[in-house]
Amino acid sequence: MGIIVRQGFKSSIVSYVGVIIGTFNILILYNQFMTQEQLGLYASTLLTFPVIYMSFALLGVPSVAVRFHSRFQDEVARRQLFTFIIVTPLVGLAAFVSLYLLFKPLYLKFYLDHSPLLVKYYYVFIPLTVGMVYLLALESYSRINLRIAVPSLIREVGLRLANSLLVILFGFKIINFDTMVWLTVLSYALAITAMLVYLYFQNRLYTSLDFGFIKHPAFHEMYRYGLWVLLGGASAALLPHIEKVLLPAFEGGLGNTAIFDIASRIALVISIPRNSIVMISAPIISEAYAKNDIGHIDSIYKKSSLNLFIIGTFLFLGIWCNIDSIFGLIPKSDIYAQGKWVVLMVGVSRIADMATGLNSEILTNSKFYRYDIVFMLFFTILLLFSNQILIPMFGYNGAAAAALFSTITYNFIKLFFIKRKMGIQPFTAGTAKVAVLAALAYLAVYFIPHPTDQKNLYAVIIDVLLRSVIVTVIFGGGILAWKVSEDISTGIGTGWSFVKTGVLKRK
Repeated sequence: MGIIVRQGFKSSIVSYVGVIIGTFNILILYNQFMTQEQLGLYASTLLTFPVIYMSFALLGVPSVAVRFHSRFQDEVARRQLFTFIIVTPLVGLAAFVSLYLLFKPLYLKFYLDHSPLLVKYYYVFIPLTVGMVYLLALESYSRINLRIAVPSLIREVGLRLANSLLVILFGFKIINFDTMVWLTVLSYALAITAMLVYLYFQNRLYTSLDFGFIKHPAFHEMYRYGLWVLLGGASAALLPHIEKVLLPAFEGGLGNTAIFDIASRIALVISIPRNSIVMISAPIISEAYAKNDIGHIDSIYKKSSLNLFIIGTFLFLGIWCNIDSIFGLIPKSDIYAQGKWVVLMVGVSRIADMATGLNSEILTNSKFYRYDIVFMLFFTILLLFSNQILIPMFGYNGAAAAALFSTITYNFIKLFFIKRKMGIQPFTAGTAKVAVLAALAYLAVYFIPHPTDQKNLYAVIIDVLLRSVIVTVIFGGGILAWKVSEDISTGIGTGWSFVKTGVLKRK
């Protein structure tokens, strides 16, 4: 777990910096300078739809690269793998553009009544999709070389800072909204250039291509695997964003989408550590399968589940115990505080996902990878149907309820499948201890009265600090005192020793 922890820790720091910037963008800058409809377009759908489109255009390349990179070890083979990662998306992009233009009438019919801005910027999604495709393709290539921190820095921090600059220019009327949208497209081109420069200095960039991968012994298997992953990848990309795709088509349009987006982003802070652990764990799980080392996979499964459950629960407690104060600090809080229950439902769904560990990564790298695609398609269908039923009834709260129900169902079906087929499962006695400590921490702050004046910044900050300290002492202190997680105890002990050593040296 050493390299997983190191790279995951670095990537988590970068991701949280990105979240801070992104949160500032949405809650302050975007709110300050954009209408609710513009915010719904720029913050929610403009960078959501291309994520879904690129999942088709990539043709499963990132997953294929992770699964088969261990069979491309020498210099010639590495060049061939790099060529495969760069060239294959061109085929997918050609197919995407053709289908996207073909189905334009359906798109217009779906969104024209409630979200005319989505219709106006129809063509912007094409170059944005191209940019996202190649940024992710290059990131996957860096990922198989166990380097994720800098690519995360480019994507999570660099692009968000670019957004900040563009919105400031828009706010001060230096550029108009149209120009800001098209300059956002340009920012992806700059991000791709930065990735290429990074790979060059890592001596991982090949300036000439080798199409010999077509004759590689693994190519036929890669091709078949890629077709299955294409279905799953499309579902995986759609799943986190189904609500943002469907909400603009219903009453409230992009305005309701903005409320849901802000509330769900607050909750999704919880899942950032999982994203970092997944990126660095998948290649190691793949290598363990190549050696048929199920014991090592079981160890990663249990440790990842416990550690992510602890981290996710701690973050969720910090958010939910302070949710009224958080919304009170947001500009236009009377509008966006309506999303309070979205935070609860999306937050609980993220904890359920983290508590069940790296079940998708274990399945996709095993001989049962086809079942993961089936489960994901089931999850997608379940989400679509539940959203279609609940959004007309409850709006954005219905979308959050659909996400909660579908996520819990999906994850526990996968959990039982892995247990039955492989004989491994993620839960330990530590899982129950975390649940007990979480309940105690929440009860300790539940009866503390909130400030009567949410506009009093001093009172709000004191309230947030008080609740956060209580949660930290009870939950965090309990995790350490009860020795729930060896990894977390060791990590904190090492960090504390480093701090003490640094202080002593200065003295």
